[in-house]
Amino acid sequence: MDQTKDIYDVTERPAPADIRCTIENHMLPMRDGVRIYTALYFPPNLRKKAPVLLIRTPYIQGTAILLPDAHSLKKGYVYVLQACRGTAWSEGVFDPADRDRERDDAEDLFLWLRKQKWFNGRCVMTGSSYPGWVQWCAARTACPELVAVAPRVAPLHSCAGAPCPGGGTRFSFTLSWMLSMHHRATYGYASVPDYEGNGLFRQLPIMEADRHAGYPELAPFRKFMEKALLPGKHLKRHAADFDDMRAPAYIVGGWFDGFKGETIESFMRMRQQAATAPAREFTRLTIGPWGHGGLLNPDLFGKHCDYRETDKRMYRYLDGLLADPEKDPLPDEPAVRYYSLGVNEWKTADTWPPRGTHDVRYYLHSGGNANSLNGDGTLSRRKPGAEKPDVYVSDPNDPVLSCNGKHAALGCYDRVPMQKRTDVLVYTSSVFKQPLAVAGEIRLSFTAAVSTPDTDFVAVLTDVLPDGRAMILTKGMIRARFRRSLEKEELLVPGKAYRFEISLSHAAVTFMPGHAMRLEIAGQHFPTLDRNANTGGALFRDRELKSSIHTIFHDAKNPAELILPVLP
Repeated sequence: MDQTKDIYDVTERPAPADIRCTIENHMLPMRDGVRIYTALYFPPNLRKKAPVLLIRTPYIQGTAILLPDAHSLKKGYVYVLQACRGTAWSEGVFDPADRDRERDDAEDLFLWLRKQKWFNGRCVMTGSSYPGWVQWCAARTACPELVAVAPRVAPLHSCAGAPCPGGGTRFSFTLSWMLSMHHRATYGYASVPDYEGNGLFRQLPIMEADRHAGYPELAPFRKFMEKALLPGKHLKRHAADFDDMRAPAYIVGGWFDGFKGETIESFMRMRQQAATAPAREFTRLTIGPWGHGGLLNPDLFGKHCDYRETDKRMYRYLDGLLADPEKDPLPDEPAVRYYSLGVNEWKTADTWPPRGTHDVRYYLHSGGNANSLNGDGTLSRRKPGAEKPDVYVSDPNDPVLSCNGKHAALGCYDRVPMQKRTDVLVYTSSVFKQPLAVAGEIRLSFTAAVSTPDTDFVAVLTDVLPDGRAMILTKGMIRARFRRSLEKEELLVPGKAYRFEISLSHAAVTFMPGHAMRLEIAGQHFPTLDRNANTGGALFRDRELKSSIHTIFHDAKNPAELILPVLP
């Protein structure tokens, strides 16, 4: 494994092979006195006044000058590349849990640009992942200089804290990203440890992962983790930000990206809440069969199904708004382009979810033995009658795995190896005779009793192919202590039945004739999600993990319902 390659830096900057430029390097002082490294790339055909294409990123290595963006130079724009504080040559500490600092640093840069004689007063931003998230931070400033943003696979909250919807923790991402960012800033990129290979993910307690990795106690890492102790405030804090957004957005995401839900939420909030008519009406969403870094499964979706056409539209969008911020830059383009898995076709819509979707309920059934792929669990539209519950033992010492136990995402991969486990409940529909098109948020509502004061439930939806593979579509989880509110813990009474609801996030899939739909229920999805110790103790402090017995009811009194947003 090449540890010098930053797997989180997924921003592609096409390098100009035939254009010269003039580079200026600045250490710009921020309002608190910290100086931030900022590189300016001036095109040779610079006019008296020029707009700016800006990327703010923590992924500058500090060992070489990065190549500029080709498109900006060819168009005569000034390309500005700024290293977030605490990275590369920038002073300060990289502390992503302090999201207001990223907003303030962006605002200070806009104020500096405002004073430059060559600047025409208009700026657009691009970037993926963290450089996408800082665009949302910059948009919060409402500075008039920012006329458009183009965030790709960008989170709204996951780059500022560890919690994920449902109350769990985005575990392998938090440990590998936060600790590697500290290492890069302190020791350089060439010596980043293989935390996964070193067994760090399984060491307890979780809150001491910094020390387990050989570092001192790291305040930024622990602040990042502590956001998950009461996740509700963190997961909702960004919601009001969109009331101040004035710049339209060209938003791109992937069905197999960990930030998929946040990508879709950002589009929905922009269209509903943004402060200006152009921001609401010009914002676009494209979501394709991509992972965090692009196309992971060309064997399923075709090598041609990459970012090339999306990139062309993005640059037309940015160019148009730099020319006229009050005019829709893509008047003939739909608001939403989405790839429907299964049928493997691009679709369009004027909103998300697409108009006309309606809830269709599939009920979980079994004779009390839905354990594993070889059990008797089924999914159907038929309402349940008198049925025995299903029972399994959730053992975090032997967790059900995500991505075959790896941190690296696999995209659309086969879940059959996990579905063979007896601690996984499996419910499969009949083979479809007609296509079933689903587009929107998928939910699971069920009643369960457990033997411990806290536990996790994880639900995974898969598409069963005629050859027997069960390809992952989407997933969700609920942490029992947060079942009523993500802002208040409430432990379980062991043995008592409670109602739970899991959001499996959003998906667009057409279940084709000859295929079937399959749902998994288990106690873990590790290492993507952390393992619940099941003790009911303080989160991330447990030194031992305890097994829990889960009983899932699906009778007439306690129906278990998979709720699908189905297109006509």
